[in-house]
Amino acid sequence: MAGQRARTPYQDAGPRTEDRALPAQRSRAADAEAPGTGPDTGAARQARAPRPGAARRRQQARRRGAVAAALSAVGLPLLGAVADELDGPGVGLLFAVGSVLGTAAAAALCGRTGRWWVVTAAPVVVLLTASGVEYLANPGKYQGKNLGTGALRWVVGAFPVMAVAVAAALAVVVARVVADRRRAVAERRRAGRAAALAGRGRRG
Repeated sequence: MAGQRARTPYQDAGPRTEDRALPAQRSRAADAEAPGTGPDTGAARQARAPRPGAARRRQQARRRGAVAAALSAVGLPLLGAVADELDGPGVGLLFAVGSVLGTAAAAALCGRTGRWWVVTAAPVVVLLTASGVEYLANPGKYQGKNLGTGALRWVVGAFPVMAVAVAAALAVVVARVVADRRRAVAERRRAGRAAALAGRGRRG
């Protein structure tokens, strides 16, 4: 009829079923047919998303570990030095034991970023604790020129304790690194086995 556009045979026949879908259409159809298996499904996004409060709990755990490490690194040497001074003049065995144990405990309690600080700060903490307790216990003994002589004696006397404390901290750090690597390898193996089992279940 006049005024009407002629329809082509292709339009009258409608879309052909033998036409192949475009790649984007095929990917969307595959995702619709297999919900939960696509890389960008809601389940995958929910699994990747951090759980509520998990970051806050990790931050609080790191803070508690840092505080415990600081108390161990400073508190145990200080307690040992005070106990030595109360038992007799000068710091001795209790101070050495407290310094080594405190440094090792701090290296075990601190986070990954705090390990370097524990190792490098151990000699300073040991020397300051030994010299500070000795000076406060005998202030009149270290006046004038005697202060320089006393400082040299403090450094020489605290050097073996500093060396052992640093060695203990390094040993703990190395042990933690090895344990972390073994744990990471075990987790990767478990994840690989779980993925293989899941693949077998889908194929079955």
